[in-house]
Amino acid sequence: MIVFVIVIAVVVVIAALLVVLEVQNVRRRRALSHLEPVDPRVGERAMTEASAAHAVTEGTAKAAHPGITGGAGGPLG
Repeated sequence: MIVFVIVIAVVVVIAALLVVLEVQNVRRRRALSHLEPVDPRVGERAMTEASAAHAVTEGTAKAAHPGITGGAGGPLG
């Protein structure tokens, strides 16, 4: 009997959690409904710019400290 009550309690808790999450999702959708659909090219452009900035930063860091990556050789090389 105790196991039956525990199983029912777990099911009720999971159902309550799903209801709360769905209510929050509906509120979020209503709050953001005024926004226009996003152009996918904007995200692609941002990722390209971020990748380019990262490459420049990484290249500058490797040029300033050539021995860190091992590409420039070590003191014995």
